[in-house]
Amino acid sequence: MHPSRGPAMSKVSIAAASSEQQQQQQALAAGKKDFCESANTDSGFLSEPNLNSSENVCSSESISEGPAVGGITPPASGNQKELAVEDSAPDSGMVADIESSNAPDCDIMDICERFKRLRNTNDLAWDHQNDMGDTNLHLAIYAENAELVRKLVANLPPPYLNIQNDAAHTALHLAVLMDQPKTVRRLVLAGASLTVRDAYGNTALHLACGQSNLLCAKELLTPLSASEMQQHHVVGVKVPQNLELWNYDGKTCVHLAAETGSIAILKCLIDAGANINAREGKSGHSALHISIEQGNEELANFLLDECPRVALDMETYAGLTAYQLALLQNKMLIAKQLTTRGADPTSPPESDIESDSDDELVS
Repeated sequence: MHPSRGPAMSKVSIAAASSEQQQQQQALAAGKKDFCESANTDSGFLSEPNLNSSENVCSSESISEGPAVGGITPPASGNQKELAVEDSAPDSGMVADIESSNAPDCDIMDICERFKRLRNTNDLAWDHQNDMGDTNLHLAIYAENAELVRKLVANLPPPYLNIQNDAAHTALHLAVLMDQPKTVRRLVLAGASLTVRDAYGNTALHLACGQSNLLCAKELLTPLSASEMQQHHVVGVKVPQNLELWNYDGKTCVHLAAETGSIAILKCLIDAGANINAREGKSGHSALHISIEQGNEELANFLLDECPRVALDMETYAGLTAYQLALLQNKMLIAKQLTTRGADPTSPPESDIESDSDDELVS
């Protein structure tokens, strides 16, 4: 190569670089061209005449001796293929500007896409049930993992809170069975249904009354406060539930509480508006009849002394009053207390007495 061509080629390179930078700056200001297009713009250095002229092809030595173009210093060694790859994307600072200008849109789209995938994944996980029909929430309650329960309840939509396992137990049923009153209240505030029935027709409150679980019963009976509704954004949750619901044995919560002799729960039920005179579906027994049949004098005294609305002369489906049932059960002390408080002292029909005597003889 002629010595005079060295400086000439340097000028051409500088002029080409200057022309390329001007074009890139114009593209950046206009904001209409993609960087990829501007980066591949023909500056004249690689125009057809120069490509066709073998005299204008620079060696790696001449490039390394010349000034850096676009802030990139070519390596001192390497083949022309490597140089062509490196020189094809000169760094003019435009890449960072374009990336930074488009970053917010890309980030938002990426976040939305990730959230969509995460939501779909969570839906599958939330809905998944094992061989026993238990969801992750059921299992967390079984394991008494309060922190995991808190996270699941906070993120699950209300319908997922009411998924039933093979025993038809929801998370709320299990929380009562596992004696977890805080979890019971958390589920109520999250929108769990209080009226879903298990395989025996029991709601969560039926279970609490049948197990004499006072703390869980209170959480299911205490109306939501204004602060709770505001803090947890509660909508459409009614506490307490309909207290006159029968289970599949025809028993309300009052009957179950009477059977277990839980006076404390009975007080809560009465305060919440439960009907103390409700008759169960199979035999027509009220709480007072149940107390006499079980010989629970403490419960009978509570009903007679502290429940002014208790019906003393209500009959069962067999036509027996509390007094008559007390006579048949040979509960003479309770019978006396009943008459003292104004119960009708009419004796039971002779047929009932005879049948009862016959039963005793047979036994």
